[in-house]
Amino acid sequence: MSEHNRLISRLASRNIFRNTRRTFLTVLLIACSLSALLFSDALIRGSLQTMVKVSTETFLGQAQIHKPGFRESRDVDIYIDDTKTLYKTLDGLTEIQAYSPRTLSGGMFSSSENVSSGMIIGINPEQEAQVSKLKHVMQQGIYLSGKSSEILIGSELAALLEISLGDRLVVTVSQAHGGELSQALFRISGIFKFGDRTLDSQMVFINLAQGQSLLNIRGVHEVAIKLQSLVYANDKNHALWQSLNNDTWETLSWMALMPQLSGILAMVDYSTWIIATIMFILVSLGLINTMFMSIYERQNEFGILLAIGTRPQQLFWQIILEGGFIGLISVALGSVLGGLGTWWGASKGLNYMQGLEMAGTTFNEAIYLVADTGHFIALCLSILLITIIACIYPAIHAARLTPAHAMRKSL
Repeated sequence: MSEHNRLISRLASRNIFRNTRRTFLTVLLIACSLSALLFSDALIRGSLQTMVKVSTETFLGQAQIHKPGFRESRDVDIYIDDTKTLYKTLDGLTEIQAYSPRTLSGGMFSSSENVSSGMIIGINPEQEAQVSKLKHVMQQGIYLSGKSSEILIGSELAALLEISLGDRLVVTVSQAHGGELSQALFRISGIFKFGDRTLDSQMVFINLAQGQSLLNIRGVHEVAIKLQSLVYANDKNHALWQSLNNDTWETLSWMALMPQLSGILAMVDYSTWIIATIMFILVSLGLINTMFMSIYERQNEFGILLAIGTRPQQLFWQIILEGGFIGLISVALGSVLGGLGTWWGASKGLNYMQGLEMAGTTFNEAIYLVADTGHFIALCLSILLITIIACIYPAIHAARLTPAHAMRKSL
């Protein structure tokens, strides 16, 4: 760096502290805007990650396998009958952590007090406990142990039917291969509460063997899968999906099973940059105002400098450097504040959305902020760039001053 450039840099660094209060307020404005932007970005990502976690771990699973055509019709006649081959294939895939076979059927529930309809789901208790939260949301009674008379019922459905633990419940379904009605008597062994209105009011769970017996089938309608990593679910081209999709099996990740949620997830980057654009405009206007006030106060000084031979481009770069120094200080402070806020949110979690339903998902867990290092750096550099760009207009104004006009100290 030449002596001339060092002089301009030294003058610029000194000038930003000539009015300490104004510089402090400007730095605070930019730093708070940046920290709010970083916190918002992490909050959006954390909210979506929590939404995905709640959706997939509550009951849905991170992927599901059906016989082609079942998802569209929900016909009990469409089921996977060769379960041995399917289970052998799943056991051999390292990407799969656990899986749970299920029978699914609509039916009617009759108690001594009331009647309702809903979904009867046959499950393997041990395997289901590894995929969904059913075992962990038992409100009363015990989880399924394998006895043929056991049934689990949601808390809202239990209230509607006016039944409690030990009461009898008659389940009526339409069998596969003909549609004949099939009935079975169960005793309430447990009452669960997912905190989701649909699950708690429209679903009952029985053992897989009883589900198959009721429907007169030997296979299963669905296999819910828990993956070793959600990365596999996000990669449509992964070999996992190729091996589990054929004429007999249709395997879809949660992104295909819940397109509305995956659509929201795809918008996360756009949301961040929309918020960032608003912040950039506010930062730019605040900094432009600050720089023009600084130029106005120093017009007489600029006039003298121009009169003794200072070139206009030197004034231009001095103003740009002043804005750059303000930007550097602001970004440093803002990144620290934003980083601390994000760290706090990531470790403590936020409960402000608990109980809220969105895209078919009910939030029952705290939201833990998730920071993306790439976005963190990009947003910090963007704010720094914006502060420099915002100074171009004031810098051009300063460079166009004439000595006679500047020394009159009027804009």
